[in-house]
Amino acid sequence: MVRRVWIAILLVLSSSAAVAQVVFTGPIINEFVPNPVPGLETEWIELYNPTDQAVNLRFFKIGDAQTMRVISNSNLSLTAGGYIVLAQDVTRFRQYYSDFNGVVVSPVGWPILNNDGDTIRLEYPSSSIVDTVVYNDGFPDNRSWERYIDSEGRSYWGESFSLTGSTPGQPNTYFDPRIKTIDLDVTPDPFSPNGDGFEDETTIRFNPPEADKFDLALYDLSGRKVKTFFDGDLALPGEIVWDGRGDDGRTLGVGIYILYAHVEGGKAGSTKRTVVIAR
Repeated sequence: MVRRVWIAILLVLSSSAAVAQVVFTGPIINEFVPNPVPGLETEWIELYNPTDQAVNLRFFKIGDAQTMRVISNSNLSLTAGGYIVLAQDVTRFRQYYSDFNGVVVSPVGWPILNNDGDTIRLEYPSSSIVDTVVYNDGFPDNRSWERYIDSEGRSYWGESFSLTGSTPGQPNTYFDPRIKTIDLDVTPDPFSPNGDGFEDETTIRFNPPEADKFDLALYDLSGRKVKTFFDGDLALPGEIVWDGRGDDGRTLGVGIYILYAHVEGGKAGSTKRTVVIAR
């Protein structure tokens, strides 16, 4: 069983962790990778247009705490509700994200982002600030920082919950850090741990509310616990790659099982869902 847990570290945006911004008036910084490793080897920043009007990014600037660079000297339209990726190296970006079919450009003189923390600034042509993000480090394995905007327009930041590690040109996957219930997702479901090399494992993704204890276990239909994933652990969002084995180390039989999650301390609650093991 492989466990990946991501702490919902909030970034400082305009001097606060969550910024009330009910109405956006321009493009925003939406996702970024500041510390690429082999395979990707290019930093990138995604811009998103949350307004209902297209924005011409000509002469807009992107930069870090010290250096600003013009995004484009020619017309570059960011459609309403659309995305544009700014990459240090466009070729490497497209090679790594081979399914990406959106717009990616490379500003002249890319402002190198620090792996251990930096500031990302987006400015209008007039040099007034559109958006600013201050981050304290990067994530491993080319996983991105993603922005989450709640229903009141407040922004939160956390590590991408995508199984691919990032979502350039697509809606972000970062879960609401103020969630009040337990989110559980199992993919694929059904799965078949029979050793044929196809869907032998499933990924259990979980996002519990803030709590002192988190339990996650699997039961058969008779109510017998067959697999314990967490027992009184700290409640943090993350994922488990599970190979279908029970607590005794043997692969569970074909059938329907109940995945049960429970939190207590701080918040309290529980949820359950079925998981199917197929042939």
